Amino acid sequence: MKQYILDDSDDLWEHFAKLIGEVSWPAGKYLANEMIGGKVPDWERVIVMMDDDKLAGFCAVVREDIVKGTGFSPFIGFVFVSEPYRGQHLSQELVKLAESQIREIGFHKAYIVTKHVGLYEKLGYQEIDTAIDQLGRKMRILAKAL
Repeated sequence: MKQYILDDSDDLWEHFAKLIGEVSWPAGKYLANEMIGGKVPDWERVIVMMDDDKLAGFCAVVREDIVKGTGFSPFIGFVFVSEPYRGQHLSQELVKLAESQIREIGFHKAYIVTKHVGLYEKLGYQEIDTAIDQLGRKMRILAKAL
């Protein structure tokens, strides 16, 4: 499994945006459009895991996630594992890679917005708030000191 830590200056940026835009999850297309549209700037990153030429999974380190105006940042968002790779703890690997990037950038806390219960708690995240996302859903905001 090969890992790529990408910013918008990377030569493979558009190639991976295309792959991300083809996944089954609608948020993948949203992230791909943000990538191609130049809306993933500054210190934000996209992390991709490839199995030869197959997209195994991805996530992003972003200033703001689907819940806007929280006052929290940065977020680990868009965590996705392709169907054939599920059950192999790749989401945990992606989150750990994102945490490393967040530390490298100079932040000491990471946030995650999710409806899921249990997955991120295994990695040390704790619920600190709830909020309504852009689609009108109640979401949990989790945090972890790094």
